[in-house]
Amino acid sequence: MKQNKYFNPGRFYRLFENDLLIHKKTYLSILIGLLIGVYGITLSGMWNRYNPIIIENFYIPNFMFLMLGILIFISSSFPDMKNRVTINSYLLLPASTLEKFLVQFVTRIILLIPIAMILFWVAIYLAKASLIPDPSINFDPSKIQDFNFRDLFKYVPKFRDKVFIVSGIFSVACALFAGATHFNRFALVKTVIVSAILGFAVYFLLVVFSHIFYPIETHGFEVHLDVYKISGDITNINLCLYLVSSISWLFFLPLAYFKLKEKEV
Repeated sequence: MKQNKYFNPGRFYRLFENDLLIHKKTYLSILIGLLIGVYGITLSGMWNRYNPIIIENFYIPNFMFLMLGILIFISSSFPDMKNRVTINSYLLLPASTLEKFLVQFVTRIILLIPIAMILFWVAIYLAKASLIPDPSINFDPSKIQDFNFRDLFKYVPKFRDKVFIVSGIFSVACALFAGATHFNRFALVKTVIVSAILGFAVYFLLVVFSHIFYPIETHGFEVHLDVYKISGDITNINLCLYLVSSISWLFFLPLAYFKLKEKEV
């Protein structure tokens, strides 16, 4: 059948299994490193015996550390393409471009993020269980607030803002995933640099347009934007940010796929 040229379940499973067998030590090392890192940072913060209630707001920085580790790991996707010795063998594997793409996407994003969340929860509860009460200074670990994933959004009450944050993280992950197909070495650094250059270019373009269309209101490197409400408390700026956050991954994932396809050709 024609679709077998692009995707075959059996072929995909064998490629997925082969990837796990080859890189299982790397995957285990990353997950164990995240577990130990979150555990160590949480324990050191909880060890502030004189003010244990401060831990209530300590989970968010820990989560940011976890996200940083995940994003670094995602930026190392397609590891066999980073080495001149293995790249030819990888590109000649009896699997389609889509299957190679999906194996990395499933491993690095679909599976990694939920597993990392579970390890994050385990590390925090292990850190709290490791603390010993000290009545002499009135230190009682049981007074430290238990972690709940809802606490990560305690300062973001609106549902749409929560979706904005989650979709934004996913879009950043997809951008780094795409960067891994374009840069063989230092993909994270190069992707950040290219993103910064593109961001500055867009900003400079907006400055130019502001001077052209709003010459009186615009001064120097200011960007003049007319802000108006669209619905309720949603402005045109909010809507633009929501759209960029929600749909930018639709650009990055095809970009990664076609770059991989180009290298195979």
